[in-house]
Amino acid sequence: MNVEDFLEKASGAGVPPMSGGRLVARRLGSTHEMCDLLLSLVLSEQKTCTYSLVELLEEEGGLLEPGDRIVFLDADMHPRCVVELDDCEQLAFDEVNERHTAGEGPAARDVKVWRKIHAAYWGKWLKSRGQEFHEQVPVMWQSFRLLYPRPDSSKEA
Repeated sequence: MNVEDFLEKASGAGVPPMSGGRLVARRLGSTHEMCDLLLSLVLSEQKTCTYSLVELLEEEGGLLEPGDRIVFLDADMHPRCVVELDDCEQLAFDEVNERHTAGEGPAARDVKVWRKIHAAYWGKWLKSRGQEFHEQVPVMWQSFRLLYPRPDSSKEA
């Protein structure tokens, strides 16, 4: 199923139309396994936020804002859920704190663990572009709520 058909299905399940804002589709994580794990946490509402490098968001069309929606794709690039951003904050990597990581998956809610995971992940990405990771690299924290499928209707997705 493509993103357009998935959104039509979500609309049929009662998801209200967007009242402005942007819609983006993206995958979570860099491997099939990580993507599947993170997606399962979003679908069970154990993960209610995500992070992006500001540089990457700017390359993809600009920073996201509350009211924007993300269609998260599975490891095979098929749409699996729709979330709506309810809060966003741009900050330096080393300014991410417990308030930001509270919506992470259970294994990454501790700030030290979160920093270790994301420093390695983004460090590898930056290195592939000839850049170095540093503690002041700008990141975007994005808090969201799951719109579709709802956990009690996940068999429909």
